[in-house]
Amino acid sequence: MATISSVGIGSGLDVNSIVSQLVALEKQPLKTLALKATNATNQISAYAQIKSQMTALTDVASRLAVPAAWSARNASSSNSSVATITTTSTSNATAFTLDVDQMATKQSVTSAAMTSGGFVGAGTLTIALGSWTTVGALTTFKSAAVAAAQAADVNAPIALSKATIANAALVQANTDLAANPAVQSYIDAQSLAATTAASAQTASDAAAALAAATDATDVVGLTAGASISVNAVATDTLTTLAAKINSQNAGVIASVFNDGTNDRLMLTSKDFGAAAGFRVQSTALTGLVFDPENHSGTGMAAASNLPVVGQDAKARINGLAVTSTTNTLTSNLPGVTINLLATTTTNYGSTSSTTPEIKAPITMRVTEDVTQASKNVTDFVTAYNTLNANLSDLTKYDATTKTAGLFQGDSSVVGLQNVLRRMLGSSSLGATSQRLADIGLEMQKDGSFTINTTKLSAAANNGTTLQQLFTNNNKDPLTNGFALKFQALGRDALGIDGTVSSKVTSLQKALDTNTAAQTSVTDKATLFETRLRARYSALDAQMASLNALNSYVSQQVATWNKSTA
Repeated sequence: MATISSVGIGSGLDVNSIVSQLVALEKQPLKTLALKATNATNQISAYAQIKSQMTALTDVASRLAVPAAWSARNASSSNSSVATITTTSTSNATAFTLDVDQMATKQSVTSAAMTSGGFVGAGTLTIALGSWTTVGALTTFKSAAVAAAQAADVNAPIALSKATIANAALVQANTDLAANPAVQSYIDAQSLAATTAASAQTASDAAAALAAATDATDVVGLTAGASISVNAVATDTLTTLAAKINSQNAGVIASVFNDGTNDRLMLTSKDFGAAAGFRVQSTALTGLVFDPENHSGTGMAAASNLPVVGQDAKARINGLAVTSTTNTLTSNLPGVTINLLATTTTNYGSTSSTTPEIKAPITMRVTEDVTQASKNVTDFVTAYNTLNANLSDLTKYDATTKTAGLFQGDSSVVGLQNVLRRMLGSSSLGATSQRLADIGLEMQKDGSFTINTTKLSAAANNGTTLQQLFTNNNKDPLTNGFALKFQALGRDALGIDGTVSSKVTSLQKALDTNTAAQTSVTDKATLFETRLRARYSALDAQMASLNALNSYVSQQVATWNKSTA
């Protein structure tokens, strides 16, 4: 018996065609499932875009809800070579005048010239830190004494000039220096030296002698705090001595200045201000002493060495006196820092009619920077319009192409669109401008916003109008500021159980179910095809056997017919 090599040969039927058509009918549900899967995939992708755009809108709202978004400031100085100004978000918009009377300085003293590389000698330097009792009124005292002397008859007896000068000195000491005994004694001594000068033949001569005799350092005593001792040995130079002083790290910086031939020791306060003063005492190293209280005019206190006494900065803000140990004013106005660079007052503190105090104040301003606030509002409109356009496309019906949007009639998306539009049409109670239209945000027929720049600019420059509209907190989602409303909406919609997140989760579950259903249909169709082919194979075998028997019988009949003939 011949072997059947292909289904249908034995029966003569087109088995492959029959099986293919029957299996195709079995797989028919896959078309519907595939369409649903494509739709679910597209919807998931669309929701991912909605989520991204909703996140962008929420981010802008969150930015607007922060006070710092509305507190940008511009600061300006009418003369930046005198003082500059910087601000923080805590500063208030304001304008004020600034007089810079005196710059903060460091105390600085210099020794007499010494041979370069020469030895300073053995001894101990005691450096005490503290505040000097300064004779700041000494200049006024000089002027008063000279004026009083010059007012006398130039031909008057010398006794008259003595009495005039002595009286002026005593009055000035008591008035300007609160009768400080040490200071008064200091001035009295200078007055006596001047009025008894041998060359004082006239009132003018006596006044000149008084001015010359007064110590140029204008310091009297140190209110000492901590002190250090530096031991110099016979082989120390100014360079090694400076290194020893600096190693103490005690508020005084030592350096060596070379003028090309000789060396000088320079001592400078580490910090600015009157409280950063210092005194240098020594019994052996007299050339390095700075002790005007006990050794006036000698050592580094000599006028020829040009000592500088540290002082605080002094200024006037709107005429009110302020001081600072540095040239930076930080605590006078909230959020405002002023850097002093030069003085504006000439003859500060002078009461003389010939050299009067002359003020030349500058103006400093702090204004609101509305640029950032306007940009934030523009960003808000842009983020909303982007989301609104997408939602409109997803829910519309195109009558021309008779094509429905992906979410036409979808309650979740249409509901989100309606909530957004109702929220934008609501009000912010308590604000100067309560509706977005009041500041120039005008809603169009398609739900988008356009910006009336004239209105927005006016609102931005009208104090806290914009800030109130977006940040007022009435503890009520319906009447809160718009930044708070949209921040809360975004938080709810994008949360785990929010509208957007829930919808995406639901669509993903539907897609997973669809995939499982397609797999099930495919598996059933495969089994169905296997069963069909098995049955047709069995039919083929039976038909082949019957055909063979039929052929044999026919042959036998034919043979029998021949034999009987």
